[in-house]
Amino acid sequence: MIDVLDRRSEFVLALATLLIFAVVLSLLQYARLHERQLEDLRTQTSIVAQTVSAALVFESHSDAAESLAALGQSPAVLNARLVSSAGREFTRYSRPVSARSWLAERAGVAEVEVPVVANGRRVGALVVEASRMPMWVDLAQFLVATFGTLLATVGLAWLFSKRLRAQIKEVERRTRYLARFDALTDLPNREHMRGLLERTLQQGEGATLLVLDLDNFKQINDQYGHAAGDSVLQAIGLRLRQLCRPGDQVARLSADEFALLFSPRLTDEALREQVQRLQAGLTQPVLHEAQWLNVHFCTGAAFLPEHAGDPSEALRCADAAMRHAKRLGTDSFQLFTAQIGQALHSRLALENDMRTALAEGQFSLAYQPQYDAQRRIHSFEALARWHHPGRGWVSPAEFIPVAESSGLIVELGLAALAVLRRDLDTWRAGGLSCPTVALNLSWEQCRKAQHRERFVQQLRTLRLGPQEVEFELTESADFEDIDKPDSFVFTLQGLGYGLAIDDFGTGYSSLAYLRRFRCRKLKIDRLFVHGLSANAESHMLVESMVRVAHAMRMLVVAEGVELPADEAALVAMGCDLMQGFGFCKPVPAEQVPALLAG
Repeated sequence: MIDVLDRRSEFVLALATLLIFAVVLSLLQYARLHERQLEDLRTQTSIVAQTVSAALVFESHSDAAESLAALGQSPAVLNARLVSSAGREFTRYSRPVSARSWLAERAGVAEVEVPVVANGRRVGALVVEASRMPMWVDLAQFLVATFGTLLATVGLAWLFSKRLRAQIKEVERRTRYLARFDALTDLPNREHMRGLLERTLQQGEGATLLVLDLDNFKQINDQYGHAAGDSVLQAIGLRLRQLCRPGDQVARLSADEFALLFSPRLTDEALREQVQRLQAGLTQPVLHEAQWLNVHFCTGAAFLPEHAGDPSEALRCADAAMRHAKRLGTDSFQLFTAQIGQALHSRLALENDMRTALAEGQFSLAYQPQYDAQRRIHSFEALARWHHPGRGWVSPAEFIPVAESSGLIVELGLAALAVLRRDLDTWRAGGLSCPTVALNLSWEQCRKAQHRERFVQQLRTLRLGPQEVEFELTESADFEDIDKPDSFVFTLQGLGYGLAIDDFGTGYSSLAYLRRFRCRKLKIDRLFVHGLSANAESHMLVESMVRVAHAMRMLVVAEGVELPADEAALVAMGCDLMQGFGFCKPVPAEQVPALLAG
């Protein structure tokens, strides 16, 4: 109602403005037409005054009357009087009353007086009166055209504004929808679920929150493409709506995570029956382009308010239970427990300590050399290290997963670039020239456009060029934008930075990565390298990897080389570079000069 009143008031205001504009134009046109009529009448009168001057001088009434009668050719002229210099009327012309229209009589009269001159001397004056009817006719035509144009303009403007308002309302509606719902599955999103949780907790009702995660979603995306992944998500969203009971709430939390809210709270037995029903319905294969895609879920659950007292904590608890279920295996279920809660609190404490560590610069880099077949240092890999004032040295296996899941990996990556710049400058100041250093790059560091821009800007600010740093892409982490022309991977390559595929052979689709990434290096994971000299299958696999990489003009780096026999086998099969404890452990920046000097 308020919107209608606002639009009506806007329309009235616009119309009033146009009317005022039209009135002003009409007044200006009236003044112009009035002046033009007087000017035209004065011209006609001047012409006749020249012809009657002789008649006035010689007092020829008939000639004067004949000249004045010529004014009758103008339909607007009503009367004409020829007056002598003494002020006496010499003759006159009057249009017959029968020839005058009713409108002409009421249109008003315009009068002009022109002197009659003979031999340079004024001998009288000619006074002519004309109806103003032609002027009003012209003004009426002008008003019709003006108001017609204005009304057409108002109509068109109203039509266009109506369409524009409809488009704006649709955009606003879509924006409101996207703020609360997921565009792909049409399910409520995380924010909507948070609102539902908040209302449920405020009402004091018990509830059960389930978080479900697709086990093999990245594998589906990588093997069959993102269109297949979208089809799976849409099918899962539809199945969840169909499996929900009246009153149950479902939402999509993130790429491959969904949530279900059951209110009132389920009993333990009812919860397990519900999970079994969901597993049976959701794990049916999904058909995509004549291909059946298998899907699997891990599920975590939390009771409200027993396990959590606010929406954020509820989602964290159910998510922690789900992650514990994933460690148990495919299609597993886990209810939140005190032990999981303790691990969650420990993780949150570690996350908070990481935030402090990033602010205080507690992180450093350790450098592990990569050697060629002649045991010469070819390059380095930089590895993040964290020494906490209270915890001591914190293992990367402990803080890297927390950094990735919390988003702190973005700041950690930027901090690593700054530390590398500092170490390179220190070595250079000591007269050393350091070979290229490789840093690990996680997809979580460049998932969002603003994170990519910050990363590239940090490279530019620190002046870290391609000759100083290269990046290793973990093959087990799916870079989800590699099918796009503006992929961050291709952006880095376009800037000249070298890329390496790290942990090759441990991911979902190694050959797909080789096909998509034209990287400079391929790093074979230690899982295949350690003990390969005594294991025929490992030897065959590594040798095949070396051949494929060389065929694609890539350098091969073997990780985890510890045994002399493994080193000899790698050299024999043509492996380009090697790193591992058999050569050198990762060392702090202070020990790198000694390695380079040696």
